[in-house]
Amino acid sequence: MTKILCLIESLGSGGAERQLTSLATMLKGQGYEVEVWYYVQKDFFVPILNDNGVGTRFLVDAANPRKRFFAFHRHIKQWKPDTVISYSASPSMIVCLMKMLGAKFRLIVSERNTTQKLNRREKIKFFLYRWADVIVPNSQSQANFIDKNFHRLTNKVKVITNYVDTNRFSPTTVSVSKHEETRMVCVCSMMPQKNIPRFVETIAKVVSDGFKIRVDWFGQDLQDDYSRQVHASVKDKGLENVMVFHEPTSAIEDEYRKADVFCLPSLYEGFPNVLCEAMSCGLPVLCSRVCDNPNIAREEENGLLFDPMDIDDMAATIERYLDLSMDEKTEMGKKSREIALSMFSKDRFIQEYNSIL
Repeated sequence: MTKILCLIESLGSGGAERQLTSLATMLKGQGYEVEVWYYVQKDFFVPILNDNGVGTRFLVDAANPRKRFFAFHRHIKQWKPDTVISYSASPSMIVCLMKMLGAKFRLIVSERNTTQKLNRREKIKFFLYRWADVIVPNSQSQANFIDKNFHRLTNKVKVITNYVDTNRFSPTTVSVSKHEETRMVCVCSMMPQKNIPRFVETIAKVVSDGFKIRVDWFGQDLQDDYSRQVHASVKDKGLENVMVFHEPTSAIEDEYRKADVFCLPSLYEGFPNVLCEAMSCGLPVLCSRVCDNPNIAREEENGLLFDPMDIDDMAATIERYLDLSMDEKTEMGKKSREIALSMFSKDRFIQEYNSIL
């Protein structure tokens, strides 16, 4: 039986972790022997993998960066995978180095974001990608970046956009009464990429303009200086009862169904899982006009896009949506579901991975 090893830093609640969990589960269903290894002890997706017969291994001896290469080498030499699929930069660089030194497994490295700055570490990573067999960006934006900056890698690139379980992430079948205030849901960790301070300013402006709105934000709070700045800003603007932050939930589809609209104000993205999930649940979407977002959220069809650097444009876009009629909002939600069914299917996703395995 063909053995496939999936490597990632952690199995926390993020989008890359969700995609790798889905991929490993599908590959197991295809008859492969699959294990998922990680070395940062965040176990959000471990129960799902184990319930689907996918083995997981926490590499405690790889937690120390200085020992990580040797830990990977020891475990991989013992398990002898035929193919390694890596979903994070650090493990990707290590297994590329192993290939450079003569390891025989087939190597697929995955790019889960859009590179914004070509620093020294990024240059080293893409240099090491010469020893990968396939490079899988989840966005056309990242594929274009690789082609522009590392042309000799172009023939290794295969774009595979994200998968969404459209059965799990589906619109509610229960009649929901119209909310007195618009319920907006945002789903992402509290980190600078997500542009939260500007978003807080934006919501403050929307509220001051007389619109009734509640924002429920679900995602990991890293409790660092950035998150403290965000919470302080919310308090300073008097938005504690308007913008509410929640821990990640394993039933996020229920939160999409409770909402009226989804918003993603990021400064940059890859191919955002949460945008795809929200669309699959039949939500109109409001998001930044960056990277692959305009290829997913179609202006005036299933949502509206804005400039994430411009608070006035963000506020005006949200208010323009809020001013739409109920029929117009309903049609946007229906269009989101149609797009999701056509773009994010399981059959398409696993077929494209099978083509490179």
